[in-house]
Amino acid sequence: MITAICEYDVVGDWELRQDLDDFSLGGSSKCTISIPGRGLSARHCLLQRRAPRVRLHDLDSSHGTYFRERRLAGFADLSPGDTFTARPMTFVCLNEQMRQYRPTVFEILGPGATRSPDWVMVQAVMGSGPMLLTGKAGCDLGRLARAIHAMSSRRNRKAVEVATAPLEGEAQVALVEQASRTSLILPLEDERAPLDPDFVSRLFDARRGIRLLALAPSPGIARRALTDASVELMQHVPVCALAYRKGEIHQLMDRQFTECAFHLRVDDLAPVNQDALKTYHWPGNFDELREIAGAIIAHATLGGLRPAAESLGISHLKLARRLGRVGLKLPLFRQAK
Repeated sequence: MITAICEYDVVGDWELRQDLDDFSLGGSSKCTISIPGRGLSARHCLLQRRAPRVRLHDLDSSHGTYFRERRLAGFADLSPGDTFTARPMTFVCLNEQMRQYRPTVFEILGPGATRSPDWVMVQAVMGSGPMLLTGKAGCDLGRLARAIHAMSSRRNRKAVEVATAPLEGEAQVALVEQASRTSLILPLEDERAPLDPDFVSRLFDARRGIRLLALAPSPGIARRALTDASVELMQHVPVCALAYRKGEIHQLMDRQFTECAFHLRVDDLAPVNQDALKTYHWPGNFDELREIAGAIIAHATLGGLRPAAESLGISHLKLARRLGRVGLKLPLFRQAK
């Protein structure tokens, strides 16, 4: 069931309340979904609940309402993952799974990604083809793959996730059977020999209904493991390292603080430490970001290196080196006046 709409590749959404059946969208403050100053007609279009779908009507708008690149003359019935354009804005229809996992996709890919977050989300929901996720260690490729599966039509069957591809023929056959009609999350390793051609053929056999979500450090490694021809069949989603997302580090760190129910934010850090987070290269990517967030929280909560280190199961010297590696200095936070 559609429960919200969002603007394509913009954070946030508009909930379609369960106690309403009709939702007007436009620039007027009288609309159910009011979006002033964006070029919409006062009453641009109408969304009517037709469970589990939503019916879209144009309301004689100046610039038109479009569905599947055609101007709407009558109406269109929308499903989760469908996009429509109330010119000049494009929207995506969301169900609850999409609303839940869309922030995760935004976090991992970032707003400037080669494959935009909402493109990946729509492919997850509307498609069933194999996907190749590439990125450096710590880029959360596995978490992205799990989010893709959780939004897909196969989500009612648990995804099959393995640490590495099996080498034995019997184990390969068993894995193919286990992954039938669901997603297979398969890491591809740099040092491994190419996968058995028969095994690869089974993974891409549409009759088996496997959605392969392959994780690799680079497309070249994927081609070596799966062959060029197989990789050509896959949708490629590159994940950018945090070293190239320095403008987002404060926001990503704040998200970690929020998830850990920590009450302070990056703006509360001493200015030198705010600068340190931005200038550090983050070679460990999200893994390292979570590690440093945990260290900051432990130190702030417990009031010193020794108790914080004890709570993390490391020595106070190791904790000091961990903070120092990023350029963080004590005191971590601004001093109260």
